[in-house]
Amino acid sequence: MIPAMAAEPAPAGAPPAPPDAPGHRPVDAAAREQAGLAYVAVASFLASRVAPFGGFALALAGGTAPARAAARGGLRTGCGTTLAALVQSVAIMGPSRINVPLTQALSAPLLGWMEARGRGFAAQTVVCLLIRVAHVSALYVFFIWIVLGGLDAYAGGYDVFWSWVPGLPPGVAGALIFTAAGIVAWALAVSPFQVFLYRRALRRWPGEGDERSCAEVAAGDGAPGHRGDDAPPAEVLSAEGSARHSPRFDPRAVALAAGVAFTVLLLSTEPPVLAAVGGWLALAWLTARGERAFVLGGLVLALLLATGVLAGGLLAGLGTEETLGRTARAGLLVLVATWLRSAAGERGLRDVARRSLGRLRRVPSASQAAEVLDRLGGVRGLGVAARRLRDGLRGVRRRPGPLAGAILRWIAAEQAGFAPAGAPPPRRLRLRAPDAALLALVVATAATLPLMAL
Repeated sequence: MIPAMAAEPAPAGAPPAPPDAPGHRPVDAAAREQAGLAYVAVASFLASRVAPFGGFALALAGGTAPARAAARGGLRTGCGTTLAALVQSVAIMGPSRINVPLTQALSAPLLGWMEARGRGFAAQTVVCLLIRVAHVSALYVFFIWIVLGGLDAYAGGYDVFWSWVPGLPPGVAGALIFTAAGIVAWALAVSPFQVFLYRRALRRWPGEGDERSCAEVAAGDGAPGHRGDDAPPAEVLSAEGSARHSPRFDPRAVALAAGVAFTVLLLSTEPPVLAAVGGWLALAWLTARGERAFVLGGLVLALLLATGVLAGGLLAGLGTEETLGRTARAGLLVLVATWLRSAAGERGLRDVARRSLGRLRRVPSASQAAEVLDRLGGVRGLGVAARRLRDGLRGVRRRPGPLAGAILRWIAAEQAGFAPAGAPPPRRLRLRAPDAALLALVVATAATLPLMAL
């Protein structure tokens, strides 16, 4: 059993805890530990989202951290930790590629809580597998019905690429069988691996009375040390530099406008609606004075998704007009999400999320996640931490034992050097004329929907 999170003495030989930021109330040991675990989870999620390959392995560290929080402090603490880490990751990078670490973020608190209560490997694997299957299935549902336009379009691409496989029926039935088999096969392949790694890391976590302190673990063989020549991923570094920018619009207005535009795109692919959203987006982008971090990545992702939808529509024979409409919508969905990150900025998105979580008092872990967000602060240091994780896992055998050791050393090193930011003073936000104009324009854009129904 793993003891509940509490203010316990540091292991012998461990480095002294970093002082709290001046002017803020002291943070107790349990809160400091939870914030440190959320910090390493953010760094891991960022690394997994930036990397073109190997995102699953990089996200394992981010899942191990909230699993530890849940094992120490209970399910609510684990959920608050992982929710804060996800919000911080979205605030830094925007919502693109969030699904790379999402399965582990969803399953880690429950797995850590089960491990602390003595649940076996088989029970944890079943839970992990069910969560992964549900998550991936939801992604396919969104992609098939919203992005591609239905099962006929999806089945058309399936018939072109997989009709040569013997024994597979053609059409919609074959596409669904093939997709379901792929989802289950992936879940069966990686879920036991994830559970075994979590259990191994949680049972070998350095703690009170451990012969090797956090500092010694961090300095172990193959540990990703704090080298002076480490450079963070370029995308995260650009986010650190762009945090000094001052966007034009109130982040609440930006989030609301993006939500309206996103909803309009989900409801229609009619050319006038797409043209209205595209025109609003172009004007909003030109006037936003937004940050440039991750804009290029968003443009590339929009191009790739639009190209895939175009190819799928043509292969399925949906017709030129329908295919072009769905292609434009797919690209606009990504561009709206990219504009949201650019126009609101990292700090703006974090402020909106923190205020929203603070109002959801009846939702378990929401208020706790808001408190953890306060202690996380901004993006400083996350890029370097993500780079150290990537370098530390490079060359490690893809086996639970070696991966768990490398991840544990990285977490211990990063958590030992983390200093909680303390609760910042409330930021005054005020809606102004440009914000009202932005919202009025997006509402006018949404008015094209009932006009198309006439």
